[in-house]
Amino acid sequence: MTKQNAYHFGDFRLLPEAQALLHKGQTVALGGRGFDILTLLVARAGEVVSKADLFAHVWPDYIVHDHNLKVNVGNLRRSLAELDPAVDYIATIAGRGYKFVAAVESDRPAAARNIAAVASYHTAPPQVPPLLGRDDAIRQISGQLDQPGYVTIVGPGGAGKTSLAVTVAQRCCGAGEATAFVDLSTLSDPRFVVPAIATALGVSLGFDDPIAGVIDVLRSNKLPLIIDNCEHVIAMAATIVERISSEVPAARILATSREPLRTRQEQIHFLSGLAYPDQTMALSTSDAMQFPAVQLFITKAQGSGVAEPTDQYVRNVVSICTRLEGLALAIELAAGTAGLLAPSALDDLFKDGFESMSRGARDAPLRHQTLEATLDWSYRLLPDREAVLLDLLSVFSGRFNADDVEALYSAGALEPMTGRDALSQLVAKSLVSAEYDGGTVNYRLAESTGTYAARRLFSSRHREKARRQFAIRIKDKLQLAERERSSQTSREWLRKYRRQIDDVRAAIGWAFDPAGDAELGVELVVAALPLWQELSAFREMLAAIDLASENSAALPGLAPLTRARLSTARAWAMTLARHMHPQTDDAWRESIFHASGSRDAELQIRSVCGQAVFLLYSGRPLTALRSMNEFAAAKGLDWAAAPDGKRLLAHIEIYAGELNSASARLEALMQDWGHLEEGHGLARSQVDLPAAIRLSRAFLCWLEGDPARASSLAGWAIDRAADLDHMITLGNAISLAGLPIAFVEGELETALQLQRQLAEVSRRENVGIYEGTAVFFAGAIQSAKGDKAGFTLMQDSITGLLRGGWRARVPFYRSLMAEAYIAVGEMQLAEDSLRAVLREIGIREERWWHPDLWRVAGMIEAGNARPHKAMRYLQKSLDCARAIGAGGATKRTQLAMAALDLR
Repeated sequence: MTKQNAYHFGDFRLLPEAQALLHKGQTVALGGRGFDILTLLVARAGEVVSKADLFAHVWPDYIVHDHNLKVNVGNLRRSLAELDPAVDYIATIAGRGYKFVAAVESDRPAAARNIAAVASYHTAPPQVPPLLGRDDAIRQISGQLDQPGYVTIVGPGGAGKTSLAVTVAQRCCGAGEATAFVDLSTLSDPRFVVPAIATALGVSLGFDDPIAGVIDVLRSNKLPLIIDNCEHVIAMAATIVERISSEVPAARILATSREPLRTRQEQIHFLSGLAYPDQTMALSTSDAMQFPAVQLFITKAQGSGVAEPTDQYVRNVVSICTRLEGLALAIELAAGTAGLLAPSALDDLFKDGFESMSRGARDAPLRHQTLEATLDWSYRLLPDREAVLLDLLSVFSGRFNADDVEALYSAGALEPMTGRDALSQLVAKSLVSAEYDGGTVNYRLAESTGTYAARRLFSSRHREKARRQFAIRIKDKLQLAERERSSQTSREWLRKYRRQIDDVRAAIGWAFDPAGDAELGVELVVAALPLWQELSAFREMLAAIDLASENSAALPGLAPLTRARLSTARAWAMTLARHMHPQTDDAWRESIFHASGSRDAELQIRSVCGQAVFLLYSGRPLTALRSMNEFAAAKGLDWAAAPDGKRLLAHIEIYAGELNSASARLEALMQDWGHLEEGHGLARSQVDLPAAIRLSRAFLCWLEGDPARASSLAGWAIDRAADLDHMITLGNAISLAGLPIAFVEGELETALQLQRQLAEVSRRENVGIYEGTAVFFAGAIQSAKGDKAGFTLMQDSITGLLRGGWRARVPFYRSLMAEAYIAVGEMQLAEDSLRAVLREIGIREERWWHPDLWRVAGMIEAGNARPHKAMRYLQKSLDCARAIGAGGATKRTQLAMAALDLR
């Protein structure tokens, strides 16, 4: 520190060399520590003096607790206040240190210029850590600084604007050059902006126009100037920065703000969050760890003691970074919390929100100590109309458009023009994100911002009206979506409305709450049926329908068509469940009854087809055929006019052993409907029609003895279903065609891949037939590879399928298990497995596998050394196969006879 003869401030005179402080000529009693603190602060008046500098000056070579510094500064303040209570001489700069804020003069003669030498007097920026993933931003901003004007880094709180500005400024400096830093966050009044900027550059506040002195400094030096946190004094900051940059176009000025300054000289750099992986893409752990957001989280967490991350840990980190949208501060806070816990606890740590996140570093500004504090800082700066609108927008769970927002204005007593302006301001202030999708602007709140705003709305007088308006808006959108459904492909329709599901859940949750509106809730449930069906969300749909049935007296008064739609949807939801509901049969009869009452021909076909699917899954294909044919006869219906019904009829005929009829129907369907690039809506059996036609043809071709063509058709159906991301279609294509064909034909690796894919579908959809089939073939593949543990899986899956009411194909599975037992010489177990088929209720109806049942019976008899009986059974197999046209079974039986030398 350079010593001066004396410093003057107010009526005080400080004599450093004499170790004396005088007030109006009288000696002031100060302790030695207090005098040392005052001397350093006065010598660096207007500059933030860090705690580290104070410790080094006052307690050199000692390790001292923070409390000692606070006590001595407090005593010093009291001593000065007793003599001059009207002035606060020392300001606390949260998280950074202290600043002497009064004007100071010295006895030292003034320099020839009215400006302090910048190289020796300026406020330096804070130390910042190396930045991850900001190389492009640093390069872009550095290029902008070389152009006339100034650069404003705009972004949400905690995005890392300050760190980026400091990094850019330091990289732009030459050897020995300094950077001046102005932190406006400590100011409570715009009038202090001028003194703060002047002080940062060492310009005397005694000038009539300190900014003129600032301009002189920047004109004669290439000193980068950072003006940090402009948002709460934005008008004054904008005026000053515009004046400086206009008079010194070459000045290198960086401002940071949560919204643009909006002046002519401004160049804006919008700073988004750190890049993070797209969760919809399958990435390896090493690829995920290349993203800066993930790197930041793991680096901070490992700094707290987390070991080398596992694959599951990285997947959890990706999920957290996605929810935090790459916001650097939030990621650091979350990582700090995660670092205190076992890695295995990360999965559930932030499941219900981010309130559990720990505080930030002690030396960080208070507004960055917690995520809530960061949002508080922004919220307090909002005018009432913007604060009200932000609260209202928290009702949305995902993206929303301008029309959605318009529907909420009345809930907050906002005029449309006022509301539109408030929305644009919230976007400008980085509190609402605007995204452009095909010419449409969609808006979104980050999860952290939405949660914060929702807490504000909870205690607001606008809350209930906002939730009602929101529910009405969602119902109206769903009704519009249903009208569009017939004119759009499934892909197009889902692309537009898929994300609406979270808002549907929120609206229904409010409607059936005691404070909600159950009648509106019923309307919401009915309107949401197409969305649930397209998403294959049948379990959720059933829960919502049951909720509507239990909570509303309005249900009996529904229009016949609406009641029919609701009952049909309920029956479908009962059918496509993990365990088929015991009342599913009654539900389909009720569906057909209400559909008949509605006099809607399309809905009647849907109900009859739905019931047929249920009967098929229950192991009753002949009953299903009879039901469909009787309906067609009664209505004079030609199934050619209902292609999805015709496809279902053909599929059921295959199970019933009527392969020739099924082949003719599927050939015609393939010509007329099989080559659509996109299907419009779903078939009445809840599957995509072109994929369904091919999976049925694959099933048929395999039975007819053409496995190569069958595999090709099944692969096409699987690929299309996966591309559409329609789980019911995908599950059907794998479980009914692709997987069993691959296994029986001995393509075990292909079968294993399909089994894993089906297990994932089962996990997402929780449909019992998918789960049972996936488990069965997992066991079958194990046993085929010599692992006897597979037998237990096969038996468990059959038990589970029967318990859930899924009887279709169980005879097929039992015969495959019997063959597996034969392969390991367990003839008695094979016989027991095959005899169990005879106890199946639908064994006489499900004829497609009868030839192979006789074949397996013959193989058992041959293994038991009864060749004549074996021959009789194998001959029955051949006769049965030829009678129904099952060429595949014929080949398998002939191979068995050849192997046993029984031809």
